Amino acid sequence: MPRERRYCARHRFELPVYIRYHKRPFLTATARNVSAGGMFLSVKALTLPTGTPIELELRCLGKRWLLPAIVIHGDNSGIGVMFKSPQSALFHELIQQADALPRPVVAGDSGQPLRAVIDRSSAATRSRAPETAPTTPASAAGSG
Repeated sequence: MPRERRYCARHRFELPVYIRYHKRPFLTATARNVSAGGMFLSVKALTLPTGTPIELELRCLGKRWLLPAIVIHGDNSGIGVMFKSPQSALFHELIQQADALPRPVVAGDSGQPLRAVIDRSSAATRSRAPETAPTTPASAAGSG
């Protein structure tokens, strides 16, 4: 198995990203993990050869980011891209935003699936158990 050569820590995120090719919108993708040096984009049926220059458009953190990048690898699940210059500001802001979000509540033994609820007042996504089976941190800690 080849050894990975990464220079930056990466973190899991799910961000919508627009891939631009020759300065035009080309395809919508989802960033699955992000580092200051690049990201992995989940896409369906994309064939861009290694070395292809692209731009990534993200709308997050109240800003529009347009990031020049190069395709490093690809397979049936998506493509790995490297930014032409490190994007430390974007990466650190994403990490800070993720750290500020509340942790998901464990559903316990209720058998009820978790569902996402969007709090429009703060635009933060929270996961919680359905109304019919509330779970408190004390009861979640005692189960299992």
